[in-house]
Amino acid sequence: MTMSLNRLMAIALLAVVPATSFALPIDWHGAFGVDSTLISGYRRVKATTDQTSTNDGSQEVGLDNGGKGSANWLSYVFKLAPTMIINDAATFKAELTTDYASGGMLGDSSQTDANGTNNIPVYYHNQAKGSTVNIKKAYLELYSDTATYMIGRHTYQWGLGAIYNDGSNTWDRHASSRDGITMKLKVGNFHVHPFWSKVANTGLTTATDVKEYGVGLLYDNAERDIAFGIMYGVKSSNGSNTTITSTIQTPTAQPVGATDVKITDIFLKKTWDKFDIAVEVPLMSGDLGRTITGGPVVSYSTKAILAQTNYRANDSWTLGLDGGHVNGHDGSASKFGALYLNPNYQVANLLYRYNIGAIGTKGNNNGVNGSVYDSYITNSMYLKLRSSYSTEKWVFDTAIIYAKALEVAEAGKSAYNHTKNKIFTAATTQADDLGTEIDMNATYKWNNEISIGAGLGYLITGDYFSYTNDANVKNEAKSSLLLQVNTSVTF
Repeated sequence: MTMSLNRLMAIALLAVVPATSFALPIDWHGAFGVDSTLISGYRRVKATTDQTSTNDGSQEVGLDNGGKGSANWLSYVFKLAPTMIINDAATFKAELTTDYASGGMLGDSSQTDANGTNNIPVYYHNQAKGSTVNIKKAYLELYSDTATYMIGRHTYQWGLGAIYNDGSNTWDRHASSRDGITMKLKVGNFHVHPFWSKVANTGLTTATDVKEYGVGLLYDNAERDIAFGIMYGVKSSNGSNTTITSTIQTPTAQPVGATDVKITDIFLKKTWDKFDIAVEVPLMSGDLGRTITGGPVVSYSTKAILAQTNYRANDSWTLGLDGGHVNGHDGSASKFGALYLNPNYQVANLLYRYNIGAIGTKGNNNGVNGSVYDSYITNSMYLKLRSSYSTEKWVFDTAIIYAKALEVAEAGKSAYNHTKNKIFTAATTQADDLGTEIDMNATYKWNNEISIGAGLGYLITGDYFSYTNDANVKNEAKSSLLLQVNTSVTF
């Protein structure tokens, strides 16, 4: 029998909270939102037949059943965060979500599996079916005279959130999670955050161990309006782990064995009166293991440079210029160079934001191509000019984004498809133009808790997306249009 969502949530809470603690008060926070999204021309090519989508080098997206070039769906986000104050020295915190990407798709709830083989009798009688409950957070926060300790499953943020992002915004679909311990120590203007976490638990011996550890150091001086910090971390796995896998040269995921990757993430923010600038520079290096089946251990060296600026002209107008340079991979079989930013870190309404390979029956929300929200900025140089006009109730945002690819296929050479994660030999040369996008968003603040929004995005698609890796097949890029409406409540 399918259990209700409320019952599942109660069971999840009972699993992490001692029964005696229900005598203590629980403070409930969270967010809920529903949006409707329509994308016209989501495949970004004019072809109405599937020509080269099975080619590892092609950017073409597989054509959905029925040959439709437009997509539309309704989704929701759901985050329920209880906080329990145990005493002056301890607080228990948690966050519960449903299904994948902090929510799900409306329509997944309709009950269609009636008894027997004939579903016609229940055609008019939809029922809610079961949803999985995910424990995104479940940790104890301990307070001492010198530091605060977070023990258990907790989220974390660094800098602009380009790599480590806690998913605290209402419409964030993902969150950087740490199963371990983080210490927060403050000495004057210095914040020190050493951490250790268990990344995977495929076995109880050290042979399958996957762990992450490091420290963040941030100098934050509010009087001088400056913040500067460095986060250093190491993520490593032993040779028998089966959690970290690769499909670069095989259709099925293969374990990569021992890995050892280091990250140095530099962050700087400075404010001068009405102007501020923030810069994040993540640098990664180390060994990715045997990402190519049967090949040597692949080394890793990559970086990104990201900047955000704001000029507050008055109480209503804010102008900004953002830019980014995120490395891609050149197709080498011995050294990997692509960096994928956190999926919460987005700069456009259309470009980068959606995993278009997961749209349709050939790659739905639970399909082999993952979720439509599993999309990352990579292999790109972009510039974004934006403006924001706000009143007591309204916020209007406009932006224009230009982007180009840093690594493209060259005829006769090895190349890498950053969408399909495949190395291939290029038959033709690929253009580097990702496109130019124009965005407009409007948000109405009904009150402090409820917001209603609408968004528009028009992508003048670049020829990068029309690449087929076939000298005999020519695709033509097609512009895409996004329309979206949403409503959300925070509490």
